[in-house]
Amino acid sequence: MRKYTLALLAGSLLMGTAGVASAQDLASAAVPSKSEFMVFTEKGSHTLSPTAMATIRSAVADARSARQVTVTGSPDNVAAVKGELVRQGVPANAIVARNDTGSPLPKADGLDPSDRRVSITF
Repeated sequence: MRKYTLALLAGSLLMGTAGVASAQDLASAAVPSKSEFMVFTEKGSHTLSPTAMATIRSAVADARSARQVTVTGSPDNVAAVKGELVRQGVPANAIVARNDTGSPLPKADGLDPSDRRVSITF
């Protein structure tokens, strides 16, 4: 009986350390970066909302590993997003601005959200 208890104890210790090791492997695994972010300016202006600023901060983190960042949307909105990307550390010469409102999105408030949309791609 004593040998059986020792075998169970030893087995559970080995299983426990294997579980900890695999949990550590998962915790240290690299999180894949996104290749596209979508930002919307405030309704009726080219101001960036707090949500848009948070999205841009996330994009900046991924932009540091990219050679080129493409910002696409209406000219005024692209300028606002590009300016914020530069303020947050993305080199201006790494940003390519493209003027294009893209395909229309459903209208919920009478304003076409695609007019306020800016995409950031790598």
